[in-house]
Amino acid sequence: MRKLSFSLLIVFAGLLFWGCEEKPITIPKLSVGARKVLVEELTGVRCQNCPDGAAILANLGNQLGENLIVISVHAAGTYSVPYPENKYDFRTPKGTEMADYLGKPDGYPSASVNRRLVPPETVIYLGPNYWNGIIGEELSKAPAIGVFLETAFNAVNRQLDIDVNLTPEQDLSGEHRLTVAITQDSIQDVQLWGVDKIPDYTHRHVLREVVTQATGEVIAEPLTGTSVVKKHYTLTLPAAWDEKHCNVVAFVHRGGNPDKEILQAAEEHVVK
Repeated sequence: MRKLSFSLLIVFAGLLFWGCEEKPITIPKLSVGARKVLVEELTGVRCQNCPDGAAILANLGNQLGENLIVISVHAAGTYSVPYPENKYDFRTPKGTEMADYLGKPDGYPSASVNRRLVPPETVIYLGPNYWNGIIGEELSKAPAIGVFLETAFNAVNRQLDIDVNLTPEQDLSGEHRLTVAITQDSIQDVQLWGVDKIPDYTHRHVLREVVTQATGEVIAEPLTGTSVVKKHYTLTLPAAWDEKHCNVVAFVHRGGNPDKEILQAAEEHVVK
């Protein structure tokens, strides 16, 4: 067992939404780092109800801190088409490909929680009434693999170096993939909320780029309880991205169909 364990207790206060009563969540001692849960939110600037979903995730983030990681993917079809007055187009080809890889939602707001398929649902994307409970269930699980990130950013040439270390807690069989993405927080731009266009809405966790393949890079190395798998990536951040608000997100997931479940995720600031 790796000596990386530490104690963490999170009391998950009930979120009074959709009439759900929640119970406290306890995260146990872990040997590969604290359990993290990744939520991939589908959104768009023309999605009038999506800000309500974002507010729920912000509330959960305030409670769970770094144990909850969010990626907001602007791949909600026509809802993601920018208005003429938008300064930015948050859509990306890889973001759309990554969203399509998970399937089509039944409506918006919608999000995947660790890419978990929850019976009797037939799609990975879930409505807000599911989020709280599934996040709690996922946080209670001990991760089978550790994902550790290191970033180094050169402000002169804007080069970002990313090192990902994977440390399995046990032997893992079957196909597993690593996805690495860049998000940016605190971007003010137009957003429809209800019937009103908000000119200075704060967009959070916006997917800027997927560094690996959109569907994940197949991990060719054996994932055994005694191994450490190291990956390195380099890219240049566009000048339009504010590096002070950019994060790197990395996660390991299964590569089967329909099993694409995320085993563990990590997030690190570009500028520390």
